[in-house]
Amino acid sequence: LDSALNKERILDDLETDITNAIFKSGKNLDENKRKEMVLIGQTAENLERMGDELRSLMERIEIKIAEKLYFSETGIEQYKNVFEKMHKSVQLTVEFLREDGKGVLDTVEQNGEEIKKMIEKYRVEHMERLTKGICKPRAANMFFDMLDFTGNIARHCTNIARTCKEQ
Repeated sequence: LDSALNKERILDDLETDITNAIFKSGKNLDENKRKEMVLIGQTAENLERMGDELRSLMERIEIKIAEKLYFSETGIEQYKNVFEKMHKSVQLTVEFLREDGKGVLDTVEQNGEEIKKMIEKYRVEHMERLTKGICKPRAANMFFDMLDFTGNIARHCTNIARTCKEQ
């Protein structure tokens, strides 16, 4: 956890450095270079926000463990499904950023839309489990938080894809 939090702090600092560099150099650039810098800035901002969401997710997992908040088997499977789809979005985004493979951007967008629908469906199904007494309220809140943070990580990947497709 400490290692991950240190990396998240590095992302925060990197995003700040990029934003400052854009501000300082933007005045001296032509329109095309300025648009390119804006794209870099937006990408850095989304990456930094992904780090924030991941930090929040890790904090919730720590609380879940400390308070022994258990999810039903269905809840566990649903969360794993969302997490795996989010992981796919992150992998595809990394692939794009490393190789400038614009061909994956549509897949990132599509995957993000699927995650959004899954989370909406799983939230409704989880409320049904809660009303049936299968899940305890504190665990339900944790489940919703974890779904949301995981979905937000994927949403930032989708934002990067959409921004890059527009350029």
